[in-house]
Amino acid sequence: MPLFLFAVACIEVFGLIRIGRVIGGTTVLGVILLTAVLGLVLLRLRGGTALTAVVVSLFAGRASSRELFRRRELSLLLGGILLIIPGLLSDALGLGLVARYLLTRGRPQRSVEKERDVIDVEYKVHDDSPRE
Repeated sequence: MPLFLFAVACIEVFGLIRIGRVIGGTTVLGVILLTAVLGLVLLRLRGGTALTAVVVSLFAGRASSRELFRRRELSLLLGGILLIIPGLLSDALGLGLVARYLLTRGRPQRSVEKERDVIDVEYKVHDDSPRE
């Protein structure tokens, strides 16, 4: 895992240098600052409620790991965090996740798991004879 994170960081720095040579270092710095501010604003405005919704569904046992990754709130949280991290790859992924949240916001969320059929029945034992 540390090797993967190091490789991602190297790719991010390489991409920033290449893009900085083409469009200018000041522009790249402005884009990095703009996306970081956008990520902070998103997390400040909606991050708390999104985190609460994810945690509540986890602790209530309503969300499996597969369903958790399909939740809109989690995509907003991850998108905001990725926007804060400086780099073009992380910004692109963060904007994609935030766009997913915004585009699916009006639709009702489908549950991946089918609800289990539960029949709640009250019963009374009428046989008074002792069991042996």
